Amino acid sequence: MKSSASYSERQLKQAIEWFVRLHAEQCPVEDRLRFEAWRSKHEGHRAAYAEAERIWAHMDTLQGMAVPGLAEARAAKPRKPAGVFSALALLLCTSALLGGAWLEYSAETVSYATRIGERRRIELADNSHIDLNTDSRVSVRLSLLRRSVVLTQGEAQFDVSHNRLRPFTVEVGDLRIRDVGTRFNVRKQTQGATVSVLEGEVELNDGHAVSGERLGAGSQRGYTESAGLGRLQAVEAESLSAWLRGQLVFKQTPLREVAAELERYHPVRFVFADAKLAEQTLSGTFDADDIDPFLHALERILPVQAKRHGRQIQLQRKSKN
Repeated sequence: MKSSASYSERQLKQAIEWFVRLHAEQCPVEDRLRFEAWRSKHEGHRAAYAEAERIWAHMDTLQGMAVPGLAEARAAKPRKPAGVFSALALLLCTSALLGGAWLEYSAETVSYATRIGERRRIELADNSHIDLNTDSRVSVRLSLLRRSVVLTQGEAQFDVSHNRLRPFTVEVGDLRIRDVGTRFNVRKQTQGATVSVLEGEVELNDGHAVSGERLGAGSQRGYTESAGLGRLQAVEAESLSAWLRGQLVFKQTPLREVAAELERYHPVRFVFADAKLAEQTLSGTFDADDIDPFLHALERILPVQAKRHGRQIQLQRKSKN
């Protein structure tokens, strides 16, 4: 399976073959010239060769082996090695790269989803876990060298078991979020997403002007496909995790936003009889799983009357008697 890097499996295979050939005991100058021509021909060739070098550098099972010439192989660059590259080292190098590449690119992608009103916890093999909110979908791929998640719909909270040599990333469109030992929340929206950090920090790359920017605990940033990352905002971890407990927390929230949030959790549609009513604000903590108590509370708190017609809920101003 192709990774997020800009190269194909065929290009990676070619890169592995070049890596082994360049570090053989006798590598003709002609081969080195052909390699340079191959690498400069396409950006994917350069990316694939860098990946081949990275795979070799992370072959932990070989790092403790006392093989003649193996240390030189690990430190080798695209030039003739100073020492003798033994046949055994070459064989191990080839096996490690091919085996590592196979494990890396044959890793399975698994999809998880929740229905409207459903929440689900996903326990991963690396001791991390993902909590999926209502009507959400993620694809997870755990390979030898990386852990990748794509959030295609809804909202998820990530509690990551940090591993420096095996990065954990979450992608939402062009936005890439890299774990730096943390717990964070990502919510996908129509044209972007919101990233909020509860513990630790994450590294952000928005596919525009921002790359490697850190976002720490108690902070959040919005993201849009057109403009990239938005301004830094403060966020309370308690409120952000309320949905894990089946609660919705509103603080001076316009009623139109409250209605949109409830539509995420229930198969209903709100209609405002008076457009100005949608600007009324609401504060409080409510049960996300049961809409009837919310409607009763709404009628007590605001001058609003809720009328249900099947899946449609009409909000109108309460009549004065």
